[in-house]
Amino acid sequence: MSETQESPNLEDLTPEEANRIIHSHRKVRYGTACWPCRQRKVKCDNKSPCENCVKREHPQLCSYKPNRSATGKSISSGSEFPTPSKKRGRSPDERAARRSLSDEAREAIRAYEPDNTETTRYVGQNSIPALLRETASGTEPQEVVGIRQDMQSLLGLDNSAPFPLMSSRHLDRLTSDIASELPSDREVMKLFRTYKEIPQPFWGFVIDIDDLESRLMVYLEDRAKNARASTKSTRPVSASWLAILFAVLAVGSQYHDSPYHVRTRDAQKYIQISFHFLRLGNFLLRPNLDSIQALLMTSFVLLNDMKAEASWALLGLTCRLAQSLGLHRAQPLDGRQTPNASRKEMARRKLWWTCLWHDTLTSLSFDRSPMTNIPCCPIPLSPTANTEGWAYLEAMYHLCQIISQRLNPDAIATATYARILDNCDAVTNIRNKLLLQLRNKDTCKSALDRLQHFAIRLHTSFIISVCCRPALMRRDSNHLDATQKKFLADRCKQNLTETVRMFLAMHQLSVIPTRSWAFTYHGLSSAVLLGLLGETKADPEVRQLQGDLISALSATAAKEQTSPQPHIRKSDLDIELSGPLSRALEALKNIYDHGSVIGPQIKREGSISGPASGRRTPLPHMPPSGSLTNGAMASQDSRSLSATLDPHQNAALAMTELQQQGGGPAADFSAGIPFSNGSFETGAQPLSEMPGFDPTSYMSPMDLYDSIFWESPDPFNTGLDSMNFDFLAQPPPGQPPQQQFYF
Repeated sequence: MSETQESPNLEDLTPEEANRIIHSHRKVRYGTACWPCRQRKVKCDNKSPCENCVKREHPQLCSYKPNRSATGKSISSGSEFPTPSKKRGRSPDERAARRSLSDEAREAIRAYEPDNTETTRYVGQNSIPALLRETASGTEPQEVVGIRQDMQSLLGLDNSAPFPLMSSRHLDRLTSDIASELPSDREVMKLFRTYKEIPQPFWGFVIDIDDLESRLMVYLEDRAKNARASTKSTRPVSASWLAILFAVLAVGSQYHDSPYHVRTRDAQKYIQISFHFLRLGNFLLRPNLDSIQALLMTSFVLLNDMKAEASWALLGLTCRLAQSLGLHRAQPLDGRQTPNASRKEMARRKLWWTCLWHDTLTSLSFDRSPMTNIPCCPIPLSPTANTEGWAYLEAMYHLCQIISQRLNPDAIATATYARILDNCDAVTNIRNKLLLQLRNKDTCKSALDRLQHFAIRLHTSFIISVCCRPALMRRDSNHLDATQKKFLADRCKQNLTETVRMFLAMHQLSVIPTRSWAFTYHGLSSAVLLGLLGETKADPEVRQLQGDLISALSATAAKEQTSPQPHIRKSDLDIELSGPLSRALEALKNIYDHGSVIGPQIKREGSISGPASGRRTPLPHMPPSGSLTNGAMASQDSRSLSATLDPHQNAALAMTELQQQGGGPAADFSAGIPFSNGSFETGAQPLSEMPGFDPTSYMSPMDLYDSIFWESPDPFNTGLDSMNFDFLAQPPPGQPPQQQFYF
């Protein structure tokens, strides 16, 4: 009807004309339900996918524009992925006028929606969900299938809910914020090449690196086309895959040739974006193989950023999610031995053993039990592994299997002399089963072969030293006689020395050892333990290795004028060590320079490095020497002394004085402090206040080692998480605001 058309005269209006006008002004109703709900004639919640399609396990069919020619209904084509909305769509000119550069970047991210495909969750055979699956049949009525799906919510297996720890509004806001943080194509390729050449051969986080690279090329091409074209590409990728991509960029940033604070800034930025995509993909309720790989790299970035505790905690969550997918269980092929099925099974096993690898090594550093110490699928081996030898990753799988089964805290506590020797032989045997180019330094064909040879020697030597550590503890903690303890102590020293030697050999060729927490911990802890055993003075080679290690960990890089962000301070160091490793390096410097853990100019009451923190209890006041003449009184006072010490020192009432010894046979760490008449002629003066008194001389090597590395503050009331949230108190109902509150 034209704008100049006049309204009809009511006097001349016939009933037929009125009926025609009424029908012409009737509002046309368009279907808003998805196609499956329209076919079943049920109510649809207009989500994508809707709740009905998710319950009936066909979310891929949930579409709001199927076959336009068949339905004959026109749907607005203004968006490539339209979503139902009650608001009127804007015209193309109006959308173009409101679009900005930030909007285009935001749409480039939002175009890649997370996968809606369901992943089969693993449950035990005796569980109720497994029994329901076995009783299901393909000929059941639709109502029975719906009831069976509804029971998943009651059993806690419903994964159709959104991400539970963040609202969709905050997720959208974060997506908008990271739109401006997307790196350029050259930046992506630079960091991807760094990851592929350095970390991937040594850790193998990405199960199929070639497939990731090919998909990355397609992704970058589509992103470049979408930036210039008005119509977007129709090939989306999942949020979990984007999480892998940005996790790879984060790991590549840590090993790229850049200053420390630049590497740290980029790694933190990319790992935060990666974790955001994990939340978009709802990794807690809908984990998949991609999200497990991204979580492993997230833990690795935290570990190399010297946040070992956070990495260890996140590894526990990652292993739980891997178990929920059944990665730890071998998948029966039931005669369906196809190349595709075998390849998928191998990928699942590699991913699980990568989880076990990092959970085991990190738990060993803390002397904690790994959660992956369970019966699991066989180690993934190549077809030529048993004939030609193991590759580096395969050897590390076998090494971590030995650690998980034989070196957990419970197994070490009850290990006998024969068991310790058997563990050492099992670790040594790994070296003999390597590929020929990895067994000896002279047979290495490339720089990568030589680095992997050094890495295997470093890891195996460190694990052998861990097997022999019971010889460095008190006599009542194991069942070893003096001869056995001396043999194991000597073997421990040899392998500690070999660990430091291999660390420095790797450091000459690559930045891997100094930028990887595991390598740094193994090398530094071995050097510190050698110093505690008195080898700094006794063995010139050990002293030379310790000096070179101190120089390697204190190497300076090019200084930058400014630091890019306030929370990443400018540093002239190529690496920054965590609290345990920084204390260990300080202790190693003191042993190297002064022959004692605590240097003469920095005697402290509290922590070994830094000002006194009050975390450790100083040695108590000693009674006058005259009160120790009676044997019974001396015994009673020694017991009271033991009760007043902190846990580290209470376990370490041993007279080592290793810094004053020049080597010789292994010391006996079982004796207590000798309270003889001539030992402490201190009068009434407290022993801890005597000039030159070193409390570390009364601790056994392993207890002093633990106090250096794993001293931690009281977990209660630390005050580190306290903030000034001043919430105003509200009065009870019926009480005026100005009235005094009574509590």
